[in-house]
Amino acid sequence: MKPYRVPQLARKYVEYDMIQQHTEMPAFPDSRTRLLFMFLNRNAQELHTSEDELYALVTSLVQMGLDTHDMIDTVSGIRSPEEMRSRQLKVLAGDYFSSRFYQLLALAGRITAISKLSDAVCEVNAGKMSLYWEMKHFRLNAAQYLTHMVRFKKELFLSFTSLVAEQDREVWEQLLNEFALCDTLAEEWDKRAEPDKSRFGYMFWHVYGKGDQNERELLSENSPDADAWRKLVLKYKAEDAVLDKLRTAITHIRQILSDDQNTGIEEFERMLEPFLKLLNSPHPVVREG
Repeated sequence: MKPYRVPQLARKYVEYDMIQQHTEMPAFPDSRTRLLFMFLNRNAQELHTSEDELYALVTSLVQMGLDTHDMIDTVSGIRSPEEMRSRQLKVLAGDYFSSRFYQLLALAGRITAISKLSDAVCEVNAGKMSLYWEMKHFRLNAAQYLTHMVRFKKELFLSFTSLVAEQDREVWEQLLNEFALCDTLAEEWDKRAEPDKSRFGYMFWHVYGKGDQNERELLSENSPDADAWRKLVLKYKAEDAVLDKLRTAITHIRQILSDDQNTGIEEFERMLEPFLKLLNSPHPVVREG
């Protein structure tokens, strides 16, 4: 397999001093991008030169655009000049990342790929509108939330399933689902200590589903303060729920790989390293105090 260099190629489109200095950006979707590249590369004889790399690159850029827009603060209220600048940069950066895929695919003459990715973006956005309605009316549980988020994280990448070798498609879709789940859980873990960022996330719905009436009212009316949130997280073992699901997803990935003799284990073990590191590291943030 040829070297995987999509993150390096993406840097020229996503790394700008103004953006990095004044606002927070989402992580590069490396595991899913690498997975797409690997499976397209295995079918390289059926593709044009470097199409595997091109499709992985443009999909990662669109995903970065969607993820950047998801980070935009929608809470009403007065913002400082710094907060306003950060918000405006997220809007512009998300639009910019998303627009680059049109240019790159058009220059390469891959009009069908533009249509596929555009349709996938529409599906994701429609799904998010439905999810936001369910959140607003509290018609959601933790499992349903996780299902929605995993679907959003894999939808763009599924656009290119028809270019994956037919004998690989089942394994491709299984692995994509599990890595999308790992990415989702890692994101939920990173924001666990901050009530505002955790609001309407997996741990929020986990606690809401197990809480008593008073706790549900507290969660539904507004974000609890950090101390109250920490107590709820500990009471209902929300951290453990995230880690248990991550551990199970990693086990599933390894089982899929052991059942498929055509898939190299070593590359996937490297892809699992960030998630294994999370599982094996101390977890003091919410437990303190």
